[in-house]
Amino acid sequence: MKKMYFKTPIKPKKRKWKKRDVILLLERLELYVSSGLTIDKALVIVGQGIPAKQKVSIEKVHAEIIAGSLLSKSLRNNIGLSATLSGLIEHGESSGELVSALRMARRLVEKEDELIKKCTSALAYPVIIGMFAGLLTIGLVRGVMPQIIPMLKSLHVQLPLLTRVVMAVSEDITSYGLYMLLGCIFVFTTFTFLYKKFRSFRSACHSVMIRIPIVGSLYYRYSLSLFLQSCGALVESGLQIGQSYVNTVSTVSLIPLSKLLSEQVPQVQKGVSVGQILEGKSKHIPTYVSSLLIAGEASGNLGASFVRAATIIDRDMDHSIKRLT
Repeated sequence: MKKMYFKTPIKPKKRKWKKRDVILLLERLELYVSSGLTIDKALVIVGQGIPAKQKVSIEKVHAEIIAGSLLSKSLRNNIGLSATLSGLIEHGESSGELVSALRMARRLVEKEDELIKKCTSALAYPVIIGMFAGLLTIGLVRGVMPQIIPMLKSLHVQLPLLTRVVMAVSEDITSYGLYMLLGCIFVFTTFTFLYKKFRSFRSACHSVMIRIPIVGSLYYRYSLSLFLQSCGALVESGLQIGQSYVNTVSTVSLIPLSKLLSEQVPQVQKGVSVGQILEGKSKHIPTYVSSLLIAGEASGNLGASFVRAATIIDRDMDHSIKRLT
């Protein structure tokens, strides 16, 4: 009988971990494997002192590893690891460079987490100011305007257009405020449902979003940077460009960009230059991206060129975030 390392029963339920938890997991695995421990023993140590929900996932990964499964496949099935990271770790397993693959995967997740935090921080200030401005406006309309409107009407004069509009809005909010609130809740709930359930609706929302000044370009370049960084990491690990491109495209969440990149898969697999393919395809893709990729293919440093292009985009995003704030 095989020795049991865990006591908690295994539940066959897939759980997607938060990015900070994935970073910590990859970092610990990298540390334990580099010190000479086998994967199954490293997972036993990782499973100690973590939350119960995460422990269930680690238990299942451990059981699959004991049964002969690949670490990359088990992590993807049980903690929601992306196809890019899974492919990177799988290549490390097959080439004997697992420690390097774990390190590179961790850096990719850290990079993605850093980009998300930058964008969130940039949007937090205007959102908070907008919320307070909205609450202040509602307070004025509900509390102050009802006292002023009777006095203005008693003047029996033609009031300015803006004043009449404010009076009408105030009266409507006072009379139908509850119905408006219920309507807003219904619209928000319906929008959320449609966004989650229908890809065509998400695609339409993303298409509108990328047309918003500054914000749209920021979101597009954020997704493009993640694609370039991930694809570059796979190429640098030794994976062929065709397979690296396919694995990375499947993880792009921005549908217009994902659709654009997916349309180029057949050409990439035929050996056509990625830089030439992306050249002039979208106004949101900077011209230097295709130039760097073409130069990287010509010099044999395609992976480094992907990463370099992502770094330049990140720098441009920093300037855009400062302007947005």
